[in-house]
This record gives sequence, structure tokens and C-alpha cells, in this order.
Amino acid sequence: MRLGSWLLLLVLSGFGVSAGAAKIENIRIWPAPDHTRLVFDVTQPVTYELISLSNPDRLVIDIDRSLLSTSVAKLDLSKSPVRAIRSSQRSDNKLRLVLDLAYKVSHNVFALAPNSSYGHRLVVDLSNYRQTKTPTKGAVIKPAQPQTTILNSLDLLDSQRDIIIAIDAGHGGEDPGALGPKFSGRKLREKHVVLGIAKELQTLIKREPGFEPLLTRSGDYYISLRRRTKKARKANADLFISIHADAFKNSKAKGASVWILSSRGASSEMGRWLAQTENDADLIGGIGGVSLEDKEEDLAKTLLDMSMNYSQTTGQGVA
Repeated sequence: MRLGSWLLLLVLSGFGVSAGAAKIENIRIWPAPDHTRLVFDVTQPVTYELISLSNPDRLVIDIDRSLLSTSVAKLDLSKSPVRAIRSSQRSDNKLRLVLDLAYKVSHNVFALAPNSSYGHRLVVDLSNYRQTKTPTKGAVIKPAQPQTTILNSLDLLDSQRDIIIAIDAGHGGEDPGALGPKFSGRKLREKHVVLGIAKELQTLIKREPGFEPLLTRSGDYYISLRRRTKKARKANADLFISIHADAFKNSKAKGASVWILSSRGASSEMGRWLAQTENDADLIGGIGGVSLEDKEEDLAKTLLDMSMNYSQTTGQGVA
């Protein structure tokens, strides 16, 4: 009888973590030039605690009532600030994940609810930054290079700087975009198609004197809509071209369409559908180098109207 009691105790204690616990079933990593995204697929919503440590730099994530049911060994960490990922099951039913970092980074950790492509996810964004060295006494500080001014017209090609064209390959990373037919057992993903088109367009523009292409993303990683436009404005881009390969209900459909800025917003049923699917995640913020946040309402409307009118006129001419 005593032996039976011990066996029952052992069996019940084994259910302490596994019964009702969330499982991390998969881990994905998306390295980008300026940030890295780690995504943990979990079977249910989770709560967690963060601990940031230094000397050496580490980020510790304690996840309540969770189990790791996949291997971290398969992850390619070579292009990220993460040197290694370690895990341990704590006695208080928490899963501890330790990210060993190559250097100090800022981080943002958040949970995402299920969507049409993924279930529950825990996301870790690492935005890389390095401490700048303080100039020593007597050191000569080089003055900053003057900023290039934005052209007032695309007609000024002969006497001004090169026209900078921002090429934006839609989606990327966690966001696959539209899904097409299967190739090699896997559905074709819009994010890969448009990146290939963007790189080809980059090559063509480089061949044209007086033009300079700029890719908003050069690999398979996610960039928010706000960061895409911010990158273009920081480079003083004169034109912003966003490339998409949207799905359609009729597989026989062929050809291409060009969408430009409109004062009436989406002006057709298809336009409204495209605007909704592409802009759900982020709102495009600001105009040029001018912030509207500290402006009076009438002045803000005037500045926005001026920017919209110029963008519409230029966009129609290019299209």
C-alpha cells in the first residue's frame, strides 16, 4: 500500500508542469540589418518575466507554466547578436530561456494573438545598438556632412543630385503575404516573389544615369510600414514604389496594376480591399521632414494638403 502511494505521488507530480502547460513547438529567427526578430510558436497564451543582465550581456525570459518541445540547435544565429540560446525547466513550473548576447542591445518582447497564418506567438525584437566612445580630450571631431535637400521636381535631372527611388518589397519575415500554388511541396509566398522583383528593379535603375535605387529591405525579415517610409525619408527619397503580388479569386487573372495616392482614398472596391489588407498593421506617419504633432489644426491640414497634392501630381506623372 505504501509503495502504491509513492507511485501515485510520482505520477501526479509528473503532471505538475505538463498538464495545462503551454508548449513552445517551434522557434524562428529573422535577422535584419538593424534588428533581429525571434518568434516562439506557443500552443496557448503565456505570461512571462524579463531580466536583463550584463557582464556578459544576457536577456532572460521566464515563461509561466511552459515547456520547450523543440530544439534550439537548428537555429542559425550567425547573423544576429544572439550567440546562443539556453533553456532550463525551473522547479516553480517556469521555463527559463537565456539569450547569450554578443553585445548590448535594446529589446522589445510581446505576445501576438492567432491570425490566419499562425497561432499564439511570443515575439522578441532585438534592435542593435553599440555604445559610442566618448572623444578623448584634444580629439578633433569631424563636422557632420551637410544633408542633401529633397528635389522640388523630378524634372531637375541635369543640375541636381541623383534621383533616389525607394523600392519597397512588401511583407517579409513573419508576414508571408499572399500564398500561391505549391512548388517543391511548399506554397509560393508573396514576400519572396516581390523581393526578387525589387532586386531586379534595383539592377535596372542602377543602369540609368541620374538615378539611385534604395531597397527598404534586402532580405527575408519584417519591417513595419512606418519604418519603411521612415527609411525612405531618411535617405531623402524622391519616389517610393511599393511592390506587391496580391492573390485574386480568379486564377486566370493576369497582368499588373498601378495604384497611386488619391485624395478620395481607395476609389474602388478592389482599391478598398487592397488598402485594408496592406494597412491593417501600421499607419503611415508624418509628411517629409515635417511633424504635424505640434502644429495647429488648420496649419496641419494645410501642410498635409500641400504634401498630398504634390505627391498626387508627381505620382500620376510617373505612373
